[in-house]
Amino acid sequence: MRLNHFSFFSLPHRQAYALAWPMILSNISSPLIGMADTAMLGHLDSSLYLGSVAIGTNVLAFLFWMFNFLRMSTTSFVARAIGANDHATLLVQLGQSLLMACSLGVILLLAQGVILPFALQLMAPDTQIAALAREYLHIRLFAAPAVFVTFVLMGFFIGLQNARVPLVITFVANGLNIGLDFVFIVLNDWASAGAAWASLCAEWSACLLAVAFAWRPLKALLNKHPALSLTMLFRVQDWRNLARLNGDLLVRTSLLLLVFNFFTAQSGHLGPEILAANAILMQLVLLQSFGLDGYAHAVEAMGAKALGGRDLKRFFAACAASTFAAIALALAVTLFFAIGKQPLIAMFTDLPGVADTVSQYYGWLLFIPLVSVWTYLLDGIFIGSGHTQLMRNAMLVCVFCGFVPLWFFTRGYENHGLWLSFTTFNFLRGASLAIAFYTLTARHKWF
Repeated sequence: MRLNHFSFFSLPHRQAYALAWPMILSNISSPLIGMADTAMLGHLDSSLYLGSVAIGTNVLAFLFWMFNFLRMSTTSFVARAIGANDHATLLVQLGQSLLMACSLGVILLLAQGVILPFALQLMAPDTQIAALAREYLHIRLFAAPAVFVTFVLMGFFIGLQNARVPLVITFVANGLNIGLDFVFIVLNDWASAGAAWASLCAEWSACLLAVAFAWRPLKALLNKHPALSLTMLFRVQDWRNLARLNGDLLVRTSLLLLVFNFFTAQSGHLGPEILAANAILMQLVLLQSFGLDGYAHAVEAMGAKALGGRDLKRFFAACAASTFAAIALALAVTLFFAIGKQPLIAMFTDLPGVADTVSQYYGWLLFIPLVSVWTYLLDGIFIGSGHTQLMRNAMLVCVFCGFVPLWFFTRGYENHGLWLSFTTFNFLRGASLAIAFYTLTARHKWF
């Protein structure tokens, strides 16, 4: 292969960069919601508010992000349909995904009376924290339909390889959230309930903005296919394909969120200060993961489009371009965390006990970007290619043969054991998907 194929000025690198940088900015701004909540609540006179929002956001992450398959599957089928020039199928499957999103949002609202008591009993051993977390969750859950529709429309834009619209939507919503955080928490002293109301307003705003942006491209596609009708949304074969893809991603995402929620639950059992410190560290883990996910989104869209057009050479070029850039970014993130340790801790809390605890376990944060970058990239490749069954199986192995046994045998090391288990889990995810990537390539099974 000629040297210029590896150049960062080659076409695949330029395309990956054009997709990645808006998604990096968009993704980094997403955890700013949680970081703003954590920073403002961390400066109140009690760590109970910080702990309650940590519990509440983790329960909500499970309930909301468990359905993030709506975004991932939409990106996959939209990009592959664009590559195959099959706009009719794209519209039908998009309509089905929107119908599914609205239905799931309503079901989650109706089921909260059963779900929340069970979740809080598992997650919040402290009664005061549990009461505050319950109030937070009752408010936030009314955003469920809006969040799920936004997932689908974000996937639609990424599948079209338009990363700038998601950037605008995310920036507007997150800016509104941070502003309302200040008004509700700092000025009105609503504490954890104020954080919930701010997020609720921001999530509905994001949904309305996404619908407004989607209207023009959807209208253009519909004008090209006037024969399409609403009855086509109920074609059984399309629902089967969508259910298979979404089912695999649902299992994979649920298991991932199970690990995160288990991590938070075990943090709570180690005491309020460990819970608060791990909540701060996990916000930084999410910050780096959302940033590195920018190139995962790029390879997801580019790879899916290449496979839709049955162009294997372009698929591998997209994988290579995204990988080189993501590794460089992971090194930069690790350096940023190493240099910025004290300012980052001070930004999140001025409670001496919590700050000292964060500092004690901060070293684990430096390993996370270098270990996890492979996981994020390979997730994007397999989501885009539609090989979601392999992702599901790999996650099952990593959770039940990796994370759980390692945590059990390192319980004596308390929080260090918990972080060792989490870091190793991320390494195993990347390693298992790398083996799957090699196997599919060697056997010529990508199509």
